[in-house]
Amino acid sequence: MRVKWGISFKSKKVSIIFKLSRFLRRKWYALPFRQGSDKSLLISAAAGRIMFEHEIIAALQKSVKGEVRLEVPPDAKLGDFAFPCFSLAKELKKAPQVIAQDLAKSMHRPEIVREITAEGPYVNFFLDTTKVAKRVVERVFAQRKEFGASEKGKGRLAAIEFSSPNIGKPMHTGHLPSTLIGHSLGRLHEFHGYRVVRLNYLGDWGTQFGKLIHAYLTWGEKEKLEKEPVKYLVELYVKVTEESKKDLAHAEAARGWFAKLEKGDQMATGLWSKFKHYSVDEFRKMYAMLGIEFDSYNGEAYYAPKVESAIELLQKKGFAQLHDGALIVRIDGFDVPMMLKKSNGSTTYASRDVATLLDRIETIPFDVLLYCVGHEQSMHFQQLFSLMRKLGHGKNFVHVANGLYLLEGGGKMSTREGRTVFVEEVLNEAIALAKKTIEEKNPQLKRKDEVALQVAVGAIFFGGLLNDRAKDTVFDLNRFLSFEGDTGPYLMYTHARASSIITRAREFGLEPKASADFFVLKHPAEERVVKLMARFGQKTLDALNEYKPHVLAQYLIEFGRAFNEFYHACPCLSEPNEDVKRARLALIEASRQVLENGLRLLGITAPFEM
Repeated sequence: MRVKWGISFKSKKVSIIFKLSRFLRRKWYALPFRQGSDKSLLISAAAGRIMFEHEIIAALQKSVKGEVRLEVPPDAKLGDFAFPCFSLAKELKKAPQVIAQDLAKSMHRPEIVREITAEGPYVNFFLDTTKVAKRVVERVFAQRKEFGASEKGKGRLAAIEFSSPNIGKPMHTGHLPSTLIGHSLGRLHEFHGYRVVRLNYLGDWGTQFGKLIHAYLTWGEKEKLEKEPVKYLVELYVKVTEESKKDLAHAEAARGWFAKLEKGDQMATGLWSKFKHYSVDEFRKMYAMLGIEFDSYNGEAYYAPKVESAIELLQKKGFAQLHDGALIVRIDGFDVPMMLKKSNGSTTYASRDVATLLDRIETIPFDVLLYCVGHEQSMHFQQLFSLMRKLGHGKNFVHVANGLYLLEGGGKMSTREGRTVFVEEVLNEAIALAKKTIEEKNPQLKRKDEVALQVAVGAIFFGGLLNDRAKDTVFDLNRFLSFEGDTGPYLMYTHARASSIITRAREFGLEPKASADFFVLKHPAEERVVKLMARFGQKTLDALNEYKPHVLAQYLIEFGRAFNEFYHACPCLSEPNEDVKRARLALIEASRQVLENGLRLLGITAPFEM
């Protein structure tokens, strides 16, 4: 059970299916250049700023020995790239400021560079925006949905565990951080050449099921269960939690029922299966609305039969030992041991995770395995990964930790205390609000229901991915749905605005083409869009490498603002100069493609009309 403030859940034991048909060809992934390296091999065909960085590096290597790395200055007034000269001071026996001045005067100026200056210990490079525009826009038109992609992960497999909701309750917003982050990371990995296997480790085992079984047998009513099954199970779970505080006999009875469930008791297993069936149907409906698919739904119950063999392995290796009747593993660096079995013989969450990971190592040929799970379980995963290393497994395991979604006012969500916000309710409310806005702004829109769903999902996804995943997020649906500010609807509307211009241009017989004369683009707003567009691929790589989709989300906000400034400052269809009109039209189409690609990597479909 990944989300601790909930009940557990599992679906059918679906074997992992590798959907190789959707794994597309990617472009080259660029690395830092070293002197003497094969530049033709390392040049990235897509990865953002690196598409121009290599030319500056190549020029510097004619004057500088060793590895050359560029930086992006904090202020655009200082240039587009900067080369720090500190590392050369010792060998050249000169002050970094002097070295910078000498290089700025003597080095060869690449074609893509307009000006080279020295600023203190830095050599600053200013790009020729018109030449950048030509190359970038041509690449966008040539690569379209592949623009920004690379082959970093070519021949490699990434397995990603995310979402992991629990049987006996609807998905609530507490599950959304893991769900949104994992979904986006899956798309980012595929975008950069990885094959991806998506794992939904459904929480369908543990003592909480003893609570549910006991609650249903004590207070349950068949008619209510059949009418609104999952909501009724939540009511029972809250009730048994409250009653257990008053009378410990309820807690003891719940533990007894879970022990029976582990031993295969017919009544316990029958009720557990019924609760699971009700939850499965609801979860699949939610994932379909969110546009999310999984390759495996194997949960804790699937791996439970494998626990004993995992424990036997740990005992054979001498890692497992008895302590006060419980079976534990002591791990170096941790005061608290990992518990494999309780004193009553019941298995634990940790023992099932050990069995699960050992099975995945044997059955999935992954190069990296990501666990998108809340930061409150950091110690658990540190111990789990340390144990795997002790067993000799050198695979790359990563805990992609996330913060919590908080209720307005800062309160944490809790099923036990009845303080939850369910995803179905949130999504329905978001769709209704989006539809209302569409009726006000564009009552003639033909596909209102479809667009309303796209806006609702996009608002929730972007709102959940905008901030650093490690931080807590206040779930504010009204703020997420706003068409102003740093929101998904703002970017989706920007995409629709660009699409509308392209549609109107075609009505006048104008088709955006990469063959336009970009040397006529001189306005600062045009230059800003071009330079930001050139960094798109690198931003997607940064988001991938850091496992932080917010890096891409925040870039898209910056790009969206730049595009809208360009839209207001540089009219396109009313521009009398035909060359300028065609160049701006091509830039608008390229910008639309960048927005579409970026939003798609966050799990968002960009509407062409709103």
